[in-house]
Amino acid sequence: MRYIEITSRSNPHIREAVTVKGKRPHKYDAFLIEGPHLLQMAFQARIVIQKIFFTEEYLSTKEGTQLLRQISRTGAELFRINRHILSRLSDTETPQGIVAMASCRPLSLDELRLRDPALLIVIDGVQDPGNLGTIIRTSDAAGVDALILLPGTCDVFMPKVLRATAGSIFNVPLVYSETGELMRWLQEKSIKALVTDVKASQNLYEADLTQPLAFVFGHEATGVTEKLKRQADVLVKIPLFGEAESLNVAISAAICMYEAVRQRTAKKNQALVQSDRTSRKD
Repeated sequence: MRYIEITSRSNPHIREAVTVKGKRPHKYDAFLIEGPHLLQMAFQARIVIQKIFFTEEYLSTKEGTQLLRQISRTGAELFRINRHILSRLSDTETPQGIVAMASCRPLSLDELRLRDPALLIVIDGVQDPGNLGTIIRTSDAAGVDALILLPGTCDVFMPKVLRATAGSIFNVPLVYSETGELMRWLQEKSIKALVTDVKASQNLYEADLTQPLAFVFGHEATGVTEKLKRQADVLVKIPLFGEAESLNVAISAAICMYEAVRQRTAKKNQALVQSDRTSRKD
């Protein structure tokens, strides 16, 4: 395993990484991954890892040596740095000894592979990194087909979002889309756009979530844009039984996703039982 030692903060590779950390020219051309867990998940998901910066302390661990050897076979450049340089690249108070520069090409809408029935999550202006990361992590757990990001949403590859996803960011297909383009595509695919609204007359648990659906979640304060809300096929509300006036957007997303999963699982099980009964009669 070959690597280059860097001792200067003004090294071109370090300056490039610092620039990527601060502001990327394009959202997915390059981003930083910090920590062995996220890096391992990115590697397993075949994310393109361009450069890895690590300390001698991390290299001296068994897990560190193993991970670096695995990733080095992909052609990534390896650089050993000291803790002072690492602090320039790290976004945490206690750096874990390794930071990588990676890139990820989002898919287009037409490249998505949809299950039957489709289940999509659309993000319309969510601003808090923790909320966005939690929605992505829940989307992964619920088996969502893809996450579609509309203009005005916070950077999905910023460090705080990546950490909040716990690595799920690398498991869920991502699409950047304009609102008009998305709504036309949903109509072509016969996928219903569903928006939660506290003023909606229909209850979430009364809605049919077994059909192809795209849940839309919006800005923490203002919600989904009025234009998109008017174009939605279904408006539902999550019932509130206490004194709370609303729910956090990430919580709302989790409730909606898992209600869809529950309904779809129940329908599938019911179909299996009916099929079994029919076969027994035959």
